[in-house]
Amino acid sequence: MISKLSIARIMDEARVEDVVGEYVVLKKRGANLLGNCPFHNEKTPSFTVTPAKNFYKCFGCGKSGNSVTFLMEHAQMSYVEALKFLAKKYNVEIEETFEPVSHEEQEKQSHAESILIANAFAQKYYTEILHSDEGSVGLSYFKERGFDKHTIEKFQMGFSPDKGDAFTKHALANSFQLQILKDAGLTSPKEGSTYDFFRNRVMFPIHNLNGKVVGFGGRILKKDEKAPKYVNTPESDVYNKSKILYGAFQAKVAIRKMDECYLVEGYTDVVSLHQAGIENVVASSGTALTIEQIRIIKRMTANITMLYDGDAAGIKAALRGTDMILEEGMNVRIVIFPDGEDPDSYVRKTGSEAFTKYVRETRKDLILFKTALFAKEASSDPIKKSELIRDIMGSIAKIPDAIQRSVYIKECSGHFGMQEQMLLIEVNKIRHKSNKGAAEISTPDTRRDEEVQQALHKEQLVETSPTLRVLESDIVRVMIAYGPFPIHLSDTETITVTQHILDELEGVEIEWPLYKKLYDDLKDKAEEGIYPSADSFLQNEDVETRTAAIDLLSEKYQVSENWWTRFKIAIVEKDAIYVRDVESALIRFKQFKNMHMLKSVEEQILQETQKPEEEQNPDHLNRLLRMHNMLTKQKRDFAKITETTVYRPNM
Repeated sequence: MISKLSIARIMDEARVEDVVGEYVVLKKRGANLLGNCPFHNEKTPSFTVTPAKNFYKCFGCGKSGNSVTFLMEHAQMSYVEALKFLAKKYNVEIEETFEPVSHEEQEKQSHAESILIANAFAQKYYTEILHSDEGSVGLSYFKERGFDKHTIEKFQMGFSPDKGDAFTKHALANSFQLQILKDAGLTSPKEGSTYDFFRNRVMFPIHNLNGKVVGFGGRILKKDEKAPKYVNTPESDVYNKSKILYGAFQAKVAIRKMDECYLVEGYTDVVSLHQAGIENVVASSGTALTIEQIRIIKRMTANITMLYDGDAAGIKAALRGTDMILEEGMNVRIVIFPDGEDPDSYVRKTGSEAFTKYVRETRKDLILFKTALFAKEASSDPIKKSELIRDIMGSIAKIPDAIQRSVYIKECSGHFGMQEQMLLIEVNKIRHKSNKGAAEISTPDTRRDEEVQQALHKEQLVETSPTLRVLESDIVRVMIAYGPFPIHLSDTETITVTQHILDELEGVEIEWPLYKKLYDDLKDKAEEGIYPSADSFLQNEDVETRTAAIDLLSEKYQVSENWWTRFKIAIVEKDAIYVRDVESALIRFKQFKNMHMLKSVEEQILQETQKPEEEQNPDHLNRLLRMHNMLTKQKRDFAKITETTVYRPNM
C-alpha cells in the first residue's frame, strides 16, 4: 500500500482543475471554473471546480470530490491506480507500506490490472513483430497507406503473425496465466486447446482516455471471404466498445484546443488525419454511435463534424446516431466526400491544407443537410415528401434549445414552402409525445435519487426544523473553514475559531446527525489541542466526512468581478473577514435557539396558569416568568445586533 506520507504529498501537488480539465471543458466563472457535469446528462453547466479549495462539486447531481475521487469515478480507476497516476503526473515519489487489504478488493483490482498488463505486453509483442522479418508484410501495408515511423510509434501499431498460438506460448513463457489471456480476449479456446485470437492481422491498439491499452482492432491482410475484414477484442473488465472512441487519447488535447471534434468511421481515417497534422479526430470504429461515446466528446467540446464517404452507405452512416447528438444539446455538422473517397484517401490525395479547406467549405448543418438530401429524393413524390418532412421535424424536436428549434423551423418552412405554424405544431406534437413516453418510463434522475437516499437513511434522521438545520450547517461550516484561525479576545488572549465556538455554545447540542458527527469530532480533537484545517476534511479518507465538507464549503454563485469593477467596488474575500462570518453564524444560531426557548417557556407558563389555583406552583411560575423576562431581553439584544425585526418561526 502507498504510505500516508506519500498520499499527503500527492494530494498537496495534485491540482483538481488540471485533472478534471483533461476530461471536461471548463470555463472561468469568477474564482471558479464551470463545465457540463461528466457524471450526469445536463444541458446547463452546473459542475463547479474550486481551485482555491482543490475540489469539484456538481450542483445538479450532487457529485463532489477531489482529484483522486474524480479519477476513480470518471476514469474508472481504483484508489491505488488514481494515486499512482497522480504521482506520475506530478513527479511525486511513492513510498510503499504493507497495510492489509480485503481479499475481495485485492482480487478485483488485481484482475483488472492483470488484463491491462497483458494488453500492454501484447502491444509490445505485436510492435516488435512488426519491425522483425516476420512482420515485414504488415510494415509494408502501413507504408503503402503512407504511415511514417513517427505515426506508427504514436499509435503503437503492430502485427500479429500467421501462427496458431505464437503469442499465447510467448505470454505463457513470460509467466502470464492462461485465464488472464482469455479474459483479456488475447487467447481463445479451440477443441480442448488454445489459439491466438488475432492472427495474420495488422494491429491497432485501442487506448482509454488515460492512454492504457484496453483492447485491439486487427485488420486482415489477405482476402478471405470467410473472415471479417476487422475484428475487435471481445468485451472485458477493461474494454466496453460502446464507451470507447478510437484515438480519443491522442486527440483530447487538440479537440479542446480547436473546440471541435471530427468523427470518422475507421482506424486508418484517424491515423491518416493525425499524420497530416489534423489531430482533433476520433472514430467510432465501425460500431453504431452510442450515447456514451457522444458524451465522451461532449466533455471535450460541444461541436461535432462527421466526416463520411459519399456513397449511400456513407450517407446512411453519417445520419446514424445524429438525433442522439442533437438531444445532447450539441452542434453537429456533416461533410460528405466525393464518390470513391473517404477521409483517409482524400487527405492523402489532397494534403492537409486542401482537406481542411474542403471540410470548412462543404460542411453542412445536420438539419439543412437532411433537408437538402430529402428534398432531392422526394421532389416528385408527395407521400414520401411528407414522410421525410416528419423525419426532419423529429430531428428538430430533439433539440433542447427552443430558439434553435425556432430557427430551424423557419429555415424548413422556406425550403418546403410550408407555414411555420404547421411545422411548429408537428414539432410540439412530437416533443409532447416524447416527453409523455419518458414520463411513463421509470428512469432515475437526481430528484428520485435523493428521495431514495432519504428513504434508505430514514432511520438516521431526526425531526429537526429546516431553519435549525441550516443554522447548524453554518456553525459546522465556519468551524471547518476557519477552525485553526485566531480569534483575538483581548490584547493578550487569543484562541482558535473552533475553541471560540465551543466556548460560546457550551452545553448546546447539535441535532442533525451528520452535523453532530462533524461537530463532536471537532470537539474531541479540540480537547486534545488539535484544530484541523479545511484541507484535512476535504482530503479525508472517510467519504461521508469529505462529501459533507465539500458540500458545506461549496458556493454555487460567484461574485461577478467585471460587474463590480465597473462601479469601482472592492471585492473582499471571505477569509479576510472570517471573524465577521464566524460571529454572524453564532448570532443567528443563538437567536434561533432564543426564540425556540422563549416559545417553550411561554407554553409552560400557559400550562401552569390554566391549572386550578390549588394545583399551581407559585415558585415554578416565578422561575418561568424570570426566565421569560431574560429571554425577551436577549431577543431584543439580538434584534439590535442583527438590525432585524424577528418573527417567531414555526418550530
